[in-house]
Amino acid sequence: MPRRLLEEWLFEDVGRGDLTSTVLGLRSVKGVAELYVRESCIVACSEEAGEVYRIAGAENVEVLVESGSMVEPGTVVLRAEGRGDALHAAWRVAQVIVALCSGVATKTWRMVRKAREANPKIAIVTTRKAPPGLRPLYFKAVIAGGGMPHRAGLDDTVLLFDNHWVLLRGGFSEALERLRASNVGALRSWGVEVRSVEEALEAIAAGAQFIQFEKVKPDLLRQFVRVVREKAPHVKIGVAGGIDDHNVAEYAATGVDFIVTSAPYHASPVDVGTRMKRLE
Repeated sequence: MPRRLLEEWLFEDVGRGDLTSTVLGLRSVKGVAELYVRESCIVACSEEAGEVYRIAGAENVEVLVESGSMVEPGTVVLRAEGRGDALHAAWRVAQVIVALCSGVATKTWRMVRKAREANPKIAIVTTRKAPPGLRPLYFKAVIAGGGMPHRAGLDDTVLLFDNHWVLLRGGFSEALERLRASNVGALRSWGVEVRSVEEALEAIAAGAQFIQFEKVKPDLLRQFVRVVREKAPHVKIGVAGGIDDHNVAEYAATGVDFIVTSAPYHASPVDVGTRMKRLE
């Protein structure tokens, strides 16, 4: 996570100064802050929360629980000592980071667990639809929960969508021919979003290394997977579109290699608290 973003978030909250801490004279008081969880969860981005305390001027910052750890209610995730005003400057930003990211990680973990009960080899991968500015944290949270980012950005992988090929006069076929002729597969993996088995086979014939079925119902998808496996067993098969906790196992059972979802990004934050006390 770029340090400058953490600094910006801290400045956004502190602004021209913490009026309450200034009036109370907390700069001259030493204290300790403990960030803890109130519910079972997968912790994520505790390291970044610790860095927020350091940037704010706290001393002896200890990250007690690493990202990816399952914890029970009451677990202290990090502990920081320092001036009272520094602890208050970091308090809310650090807490929100852990709450949001642990929510993403925990939902990812639940989806991975459900999917692998139906298909032990399946991968849960997430889209680029994380809120702007939060992508590094949310991707780390997804990994903490056992998933993986599908694409980190547009410069990561070539993935053909219908919004690409509709801009070409020759449509889908022309787009595939351009990709084939470019030999992009020698440097980057490339895939195609498809809605039918016919589109999938045309993409594979052009050299696509993976295909991604979009908004195909599980019963029909199972048939598509069977056909593709027979024709091109080397090609990875994914599915995307409306997949969440309630249907991830059903989609996993179709035999696809990966499921693409944005659902973890909409997870409820984990209930997190911070308690402070004076150090004599």
